[in-house]
Amino acid sequence: MSKITVQTKQTRFPTAPDLYGLFFEDINRAGDSGLYPEMLRNRSFEDSIPPERCTLSSDGVTFTTPMGWSDQFNNGEGLAKWLDDVPPTSIPAWYADGAAMSLSQEERLNDHRLVALKVAFSAGGSVWNIGYHGIPLEKGKSYDLYFFAKAAETPARLTASLVSKDGTVQDEAAFLVQPGDYQRYDCRFTAKADDFEARFVLTTAEAATLFVGFCSLMPTDTYKGHGMRKDLMEMLEGLHAKFLRFPGGCIVEGFTRETAMRFPNTIGPVWERPSHTLMWHYRTTNGLGFHEYLQICEDLNLEPMYVLNCGLTCQGREPEFFEGDELEQLLQEAFDAIEYAIGDVSTPMGQKRAEAGHPAPFKLTYIEIGNENKGEEYFWRYKKFYNALKAKYPQIKYISNTHTEHDGLPTEIADEHYYNMPEFFAENMHLYDGYDRNGPNIFLGEYAVTVGKTATLHCALAESMFLLGVENNQDIVTTTAYAPLFQNVHYTAWYPNLIAFDNHRAFGIPTYHALSMLAANRGQQVVALQAESNHLHRSVCGLPGISAPKSGMSFRNATLNGKPVSISHQVRGSFAAQNGEYTSVSAPEGRAGHANDGIVFATLGNQELTSYTFEVEAKSTPDNPITFPVWCYQPYSVFRIDETQKEGSFDLGSLRCFAWTVDGSASKISEYYHSRHNALGADKTAEIPLDVYNTYKVVARSDGFDCYINGVLVHQAKLPQYPAVAASAAVDEQHIIVKVVNITGEPDKIELSLDCAVQPDYEVQLLCNDQPEAMNSLEQPNAVAPVTRQQTGAAQTFTYTAPAHSLNILVLQKQN
Repeated sequence: MSKITVQTKQTRFPTAPDLYGLFFEDINRAGDSGLYPEMLRNRSFEDSIPPERCTLSSDGVTFTTPMGWSDQFNNGEGLAKWLDDVPPTSIPAWYADGAAMSLSQEERLNDHRLVALKVAFSAGGSVWNIGYHGIPLEKGKSYDLYFFAKAAETPARLTASLVSKDGTVQDEAAFLVQPGDYQRYDCRFTAKADDFEARFVLTTAEAATLFVGFCSLMPTDTYKGHGMRKDLMEMLEGLHAKFLRFPGGCIVEGFTRETAMRFPNTIGPVWERPSHTLMWHYRTTNGLGFHEYLQICEDLNLEPMYVLNCGLTCQGREPEFFEGDELEQLLQEAFDAIEYAIGDVSTPMGQKRAEAGHPAPFKLTYIEIGNENKGEEYFWRYKKFYNALKAKYPQIKYISNTHTEHDGLPTEIADEHYYNMPEFFAENMHLYDGYDRNGPNIFLGEYAVTVGKTATLHCALAESMFLLGVENNQDIVTTTAYAPLFQNVHYTAWYPNLIAFDNHRAFGIPTYHALSMLAANRGQQVVALQAESNHLHRSVCGLPGISAPKSGMSFRNATLNGKPVSISHQVRGSFAAQNGEYTSVSAPEGRAGHANDGIVFATLGNQELTSYTFEVEAKSTPDNPITFPVWCYQPYSVFRIDETQKEGSFDLGSLRCFAWTVDGSASKISEYYHSRHNALGADKTAEIPLDVYNTYKVVARSDGFDCYINGVLVHQAKLPQYPAVAASAAVDEQHIIVKVVNITGEPDKIELSLDCAVQPDYEVQLLCNDQPEAMNSLEQPNAVAPVTRQQTGAAQTFTYTAPAHSLNILVLQKQN
């Protein structure tokens, strides 16, 4: 039985008005086919063009940037797995019968288009577009088509139609396409039946050659008539969010200077906006641009949070840097973007906004300078942008990618990102308790459970525990956003995502519902609360290992539970064997697209164990510490299995373990993931000559492990713990709102004590399921969904039973 004590008379601080927000990045085709409901894939015919300055492999499968980062290309189709059930074609999404298609660089629509589609029709020939796994049609709904075209020599009679999977023509329109300059042609189709696998078809009765410079097919029924997909916008509305971060994410930086997001490319007529290839394996025509973003914020009453590039491409993908005039141009574009948003119509950018149909200024509340940037190359650029922008627009709140205050830089808000396993979020619900109350404020800009079985109820509960910790610290953590937001299920590049969709359906993962509940029940003041419950720790099981930062570390005579044991997985680099001695050898080059970090890492044995004794003799040098990984295992990962590795293989980027490191003077314990050490507890003194063989022993058990050098105990490690029940509380004038997570598999009869009288009747909003791994899907969108119950029995002290695996929000009414 747990106990929660709420002291409503001890108000701590006001609730942060913008605590729960949204983060949109064009990943998993979240833009075209998603929130921006373009129905024609490759509408600019440019998808098969490799990114500028990148080298295409001879088979067209990959490209490599000038700095050495590689990505899948597959003739512009994106990831290889996206090609399942997609017939081959030279021009992605476009097919021909009785017609010859080619790309023309000479007959482009305008200077911002790279090519036009040239079609030489035979009599009765046709070309068609398959959309994003089909053109979705609903009976009675209408769809607007426009395209820019010109005939090669003589006028061409062209028929545009929407055709069902079975060949039935749902609607069609005839055009006489003239030679000469490009002209725009428009029509409106009406669907006669539901069909989510239809095609868009162009046909000619007579032989003709024509050029198409750009085309678009969009539903007329959009959210508030502003062009966004209605059901997805309604799902965003249901999250009760307060801000929207845009446009990224890694796409802000790009993987080359040409693929960075640039403000001028995201305004104006969409057919005049340049396209570019995104980090996430496909080309965008920037239809969901800066103006559309501001309109979304206005329609959903969200505070805009615009992320701008400050002169770096993605530092995790072999970066390039903007210097000199190029950097000054980026700064000017930042000024232009702000002026476009909030300048009046007398300003140049305000006039452009008015020309786009919005004379009144939008809002612009937050600016983030860069995305996931760090180090000296970032610091001086951040300072340059911050000082310049703050001087002209002091009312805007500025966000730094890192804790730049530690380097003496002005820092209003620092952005922190966490992707990890469920236990990490539960263990760290008190992460912000010790943060400096003098600032800066914290933006929890990206977070999600991404390790193990994801998108489950259990993940939502672990994330909710972390967020209850945030709510108890919202005097310092003032904004949060889950990431990523959207996923077209046919174009997954990252998993999980808050909202998944195909071309006509959508659902929210359990975390979607948890966030909706948390954001809808805020209160006005956070009050003091004490929660008492049992504590838990994660289950552990895995292999022992040995590792070093570089070549030259040696080991011999390894035993596991007293028996000789050999290397089972050469995870990174290798160990050269000679006369029973194994010496670390760094890999000659890094992983594809990554710098060579030099790490050498191996596991030993084949049976994953919880309790074991691992003993080995090892030597190295003081500049090459020895690490003994404990409980190495490869967690299940949808993203990893689909993208890079065969199931069951070990990869250092996703392998998880704890680790004991010895450097000759100190002993260190850490949790090891993403090739990084996260320290656990204080270091211990361990002065030994590292360059001679010493005997190291790890004794692992279910709740921790002991570390010995030459038979002497030098360090003991305890697994991090987390509470079985977590809680937060807030009040307004009439209500006491108590939020409770029970992450265990048993109901918990919680004794709830208040310092004031309440009405006996109260409301409970509940998210739970008997199965912690329960998930939602397109077929079962509400397998995990909230319910609201009216209960009675509340009093100054009463018992509330929190079901197993549950998020509970109790809305109590104060006695008058």
